[in-house]
Amino acid sequence: MTETLKKPEASDRGPEMNAGERFHSLLVPVDLTAISDRVLGRVALLPFADGARITLLHVVPKKLPVRAQERAERDARKSLGNEARHLAKALPRSVDVEAVVKVGSAAAEIAECATSTRAELIVMGRGGSRAIRDTFLGSTAERVIRRGQLPVLAVRLAPRAAYARPAVALDLDPGSEDVLALMLRLIAPPRPRVAMIHAYDTPYQGMIYPSLSQEDADEWRDELGQEATQQIAKLLAAALVRANVSPAEAPTWKMHVQCGSARLVIEKVVKKADTDLLVLGTHGYSGVAHVLLGTVAGDVLREVACDVLVVPGLRRAEEPA
Repeated sequence: MTETLKKPEASDRGPEMNAGERFHSLLVPVDLTAISDRVLGRVALLPFADGARITLLHVVPKKLPVRAQERAERDARKSLGNEARHLAKALPRSVDVEAVVKVGSAAAEIAECATSTRAELIVMGRGGSRAIRDTFLGSTAERVIRRGQLPVLAVRLAPRAAYARPAVALDLDPGSEDVLALMLRLIAPPRPRVAMIHAYDTPYQGMIYPSLSQEDADEWRDELGQEATQQIAKLLAAALVRANVSPAEAPTWKMHVQCGSARLVIEKVVKKADTDLLVLGTHGYSGVAHVLLGTVAGDVLREVACDVLVVPGLRRAEEPA
């Protein structure tokens, strides 16, 4: 089921004003490989507030022999300093770029640095060799999200301009408004059309009822799809109000509400739409979080050809696990 939702009519604004807010602090883990150029190129295109701070972080493995570790730290400081100066030239003069080299576990150091710098977003690379994928996209990225409760933008595409073909995959959880709010911060006005993806299942699918025909099953599936589309439309409208987005600055939504596996539906829509940014949410520490982060989000991160923004359940971050 695919349809386009037009921009909403003017309405009363909610009290929160976060969608138009530019970023004040970013953490950028840098592995000093070729993929780093793509990551820093994307960072240069993001919207920053005056006086914003960008922290470039490289983590030297703590398991290196002492002398090799000292040489690695020295090399990293030199290379990272050069990267920081190069990035600063592409940014407004009011934005500060700092280079930090640490020794230890990548996930732990990233999480600690994100906390100390009060980072709002972590931007890191994806792609390259299998070893790089495992280090920066596999368990490390998952631990960073869970420890720091911060969104992670995983960059794969060579950046040429601001994102023009974004997509967001949502469920019907209230935390989806956080996902939308961050996406709207990342993509400044005038915003392009956004592909809105929602996958749903037919309850008891696969069970056999002799008295039910295929026509009955199809009708039931279509009714569930229509209901899901209406709920998603209400969620989008509420999220725009909560994020204080005016009708003139709201994107047009291209709805893709389909029955089937979330992973397959997401991958199909992303490929067909030639998406350059996919936004996904997770649900904090619940069992659903394990499913989304460990399978759906994890599989999608490895399969789709675009950049991926993974957003944890931000409003649950302050709640006990």
